[in-house]
Amino acid sequence: MKIRADVAEMLRDGLTNKQVARRAHVSQMTAAIARAALGLPKSKPGQKRQASLEQALRDRSRVVDAGHWEWAGPRSNGLAVVHFDGRRYTACRAAFVIHHQRAPIGEVRPGCGRPGCVAPAHMDDRPARERNRATFNALFGGST
Repeated sequence: MKIRADVAEMLRDGLTNKQVARRAHVSQMTAAIARAALGLPKSKPGQKRQASLEQALRDRSRVVDAGHWEWAGPRSNGLAVVHFDGRRYTACRAAFVIHHQRAPIGEVRPGCGRPGCVAPAHMDDRPARERNRATFNALFGGST
């Protein structure tokens, strides 16, 4: 059996079959067969506990073009959600906390303009948007 290099790397890194399937866009059965072919122990069911909020966010996202992160994890009422250390965060809020090391003020949105992006460096809270708007108006005039 020919095993894709990315699948083999993820399996060797200890990801579950479900995590590998989600990230590599393969079936869980394909991940399980690759695991057996590599001589790795069977994956235990359930989500492994992440070491940090950042790891929890990374495990459920995939990097796409220009540094954007696309959400591949669970959703609740249409919002991307991350569970870590007994708490539930929206993915945008978790990304903001990771990058800025503080709680956001107001709603958190990607400042890059790409819908659905959850890259930590792209998150803006209300004060950041107000500051960006004021800077734009100072440079170019008018109101936005």
